[in-house]
Amino acid sequence: MKRLFETGLALLALGVGVSGCVDLDEKLVSNLGASYVATPQGLTDATNAIYAGLRGFYGRGETDYALTLLGTDTWTAADQVSSGGAQNWIYYDTYEPTYTSQGAFLDAFWGWGYTQINRANTVLDMGEKIPVGPNLSQAVKDSRLGEAHFLRALAYFELVQQFGGLTINLHAAQGVSTEATRETEDSTYKVIISDLEQAINLLPVTQADYGRATKGAAQHLLAKVYLTRAYRDWNTANKQADFQKALDLAKAVINSGQYSLVPDYASLWCGTHRAAVPADPGGQSFCDLTNYSKRNTEFIFVAQYSYDNTQYDAGLTNYDHLEFLSHYDGDPGYAAGLVRDLDNGRPFRRLRPTPALLYFFDQTRWAGPPGPDTDVLDTRFDASFQTVWFANSDGSNAPGTCPKCTSGAPIHGILLTDAGGSPIGAAAGSDTALVYLGYQVSDDYRRSKAYRIATPCTTAPTEDCGKDNDAKGIFGNQHYPSLKKWQDNLRVGGFFSQDGGKDFPIMRLGETYLIAAEAAVGLGQPQVAADMINVLRVRAACAGPPQCKVSHKSDPAILVNASQMTLDFIMDERARELAGEFKRWTDLHRPGKEYFLERIRKYNPYARPNITDKHYYRPIPQRQINGVTGTPYPQNPGW
Repeated sequence: MKRLFETGLALLALGVGVSGCVDLDEKLVSNLGASYVATPQGLTDATNAIYAGLRGFYGRGETDYALTLLGTDTWTAADQVSSGGAQNWIYYDTYEPTYTSQGAFLDAFWGWGYTQINRANTVLDMGEKIPVGPNLSQAVKDSRLGEAHFLRALAYFELVQQFGGLTINLHAAQGVSTEATRETEDSTYKVIISDLEQAINLLPVTQADYGRATKGAAQHLLAKVYLTRAYRDWNTANKQADFQKALDLAKAVINSGQYSLVPDYASLWCGTHRAAVPADPGGQSFCDLTNYSKRNTEFIFVAQYSYDNTQYDAGLTNYDHLEFLSHYDGDPGYAAGLVRDLDNGRPFRRLRPTPALLYFFDQTRWAGPPGPDTDVLDTRFDASFQTVWFANSDGSNAPGTCPKCTSGAPIHGILLTDAGGSPIGAAAGSDTALVYLGYQVSDDYRRSKAYRIATPCTTAPTEDCGKDNDAKGIFGNQHYPSLKKWQDNLRVGGFFSQDGGKDFPIMRLGETYLIAAEAAVGLGQPQVAADMINVLRVRAACAGPPQCKVSHKSDPAILVNASQMTLDFIMDERARELAGEFKRWTDLHRPGKEYFLERIRKYNPYARPNITDKHYYRPIPQRQINGVTGTPYPQNPGW
């Protein structure tokens, strides 16, 4: 099975900027025109260019988290929402008046989407003309056209969720045009659905090349499209039919036999720790990729990245490992014994979990009242967040005044380094240096430990207890549990490198179950919804030592029942299952404006004072507005 995208391709004469990769044996080609795309090899190369373009949004830069996570009920700004802590685009979290149609990333995201659409249009325009023959089988031709339909639908769907109705381009651009018409949201959804119906008919169930779209990927995406359209206020006539189609398509993917949930949720993101580092039986420390496989039975469609730095251009590596990490290094006044290393990552401190997100996890995390002796019931929190750091240098914490106090005993750390002397992480035998607990502890408990302890806010989950809370011994905007799903200690550039190579799962089967559950709630079938959720719950239940004392796979406490199945419950469960997977803004947007505003106002105190009706859609980028001649390009209401 060959991996896609291993050398560069540029379709310069088509006006399509590509920094992508194809198979290793593919020669580097540039200055390609339409005549080349209309050949069997050109059809495959041009299709591969669309896949390469996925890396312009999924897993790349600041655009992904700013437009999908900031300002939601589950994620809020840490202390560096731009380099150096200047908070240049804090308005995506607070919705304050500095958020305008000239906001950062809007134009880049709009441009990414339409570049992807134009690439797909090129394949569809030219591919239809290529005759089947010795160098192009019907199966390959069908697949390439199906892939282009799928990838075009994906780009349109990402855009329509954020901006509403769009300009519809179904053919490749011929030169530069300054005229554009904006279609309705209804018309945009019809194009997306048509593309995906064609993709389902054309795509194979499996692909020889890992990473190519399959029938299951198109079914998953179409299920989500129908689920989203079901809520639209202009779609009342099709509401129940769309919920039913969403449920049927999600079930088709689940029952296809092509995908299955991995038994251990943590293995979606991390491997087992190598022997040279401190033991981590609870899986609460950093995400180690040493024994990790990018491919698994649960990932339906991914954006691919590579650790071979000769196979990608600067700026097209996976950047997400930087965004969610809190401040652990270089501050002995906060926690002694820690210097920055490759294992724990480079903390850009862009996002932190809201108290609400931690509260949602607390509903299932514990097999009893939270405390030092309480067993773990649901493994998803520890599989998603780092809460333990091991010392990689010597030091001690001052006893001080509680709740910041410790025993003052020395902390011993051993630093692992690579051949060049760069820090990798703590070695076996190192002491614990920092712990973020999920419950409150007494002053005596703090004084019994040499390591630094921080605990959650004691305020309601609808509030925050402040930003600079170090002296209080509680989480703040610098120190908080770090999402580790994207941590990447295989970065070839060392501990300072931004260049990650971890693949980005755009679609996975865990979400397919959630799509089915949400559609079932919309249809008034709560038992079907509960059955779908319970599949995820049993997978998440702790299987026994070393993560927990006893197995909870048969523990009735992990299960849900039909009476619990509401839209709010589904959203809480999506928060637990999909934390930090770049879906939350569109999740809240899907059920409609009232729901979107209510959830954010309830759970994000920094957005609450400013968010209004107009924020339900992003503003059309000002460059798009300014660049259209003739009839003015319509802006979204309020902007």
